[in-house]
Amino acid sequence: MRNILYSLIPILVLFSCNPPGNKQTGTEQQDSEQGYYGEKISGDKAISGAELLTLMQEKDSVWVTMKSKIVSNCQKSGCWMDLDLGNDEVIKVSFKDYSFVIPIDSQGKTATVEGFAKKELISVELLQHYAEDAGKTPEEIAAITEEEYIYTFEAKGVVIEE
Repeated sequence: MRNILYSLIPILVLFSCNPPGNKQTGTEQQDSEQGYYGEKISGDKAISGAELLTLMQEKDSVWVTMKSKIVSNCQKSGCWMDLDLGNDEVIKVSFKDYSFVIPIDSQGKTATVEGFAKKELISVELLQHYAEDAGKTPEEIAAITEEEYIYTFEAKGVVIEE
């Protein structure tokens, strides 16, 4: 049963990257003029990527508000982004229930995210999908041959600063 579930995850992700202007429920907002996506959040007590890494040494998962630079993001629809944690580490940020996306030109900007961070094992298929979304070459995608533990973050809301 577990293997069936793991084999369905890449398929769900492939079909979950919706184009900009996708559905939003009543609790989500998208105010791109102000840089808010998803639920409106406050970044008043946001921690850095390095502080999150320290927290993750002691816990499997944590609810947190974090502020960091966007290293890369989905170039097809804006359905994920990587934030810098320091020490050549990144955290892969997805958006709660895929109910919102960010602009595809977000790389290099600063983002504040609020949500659930954890470390999880990601399949080869999903890693290859992320690489394709990031605009990697077919050779770079084909070079991904092993599943990998990565830091992940499900954000309920995002603020992107210019």
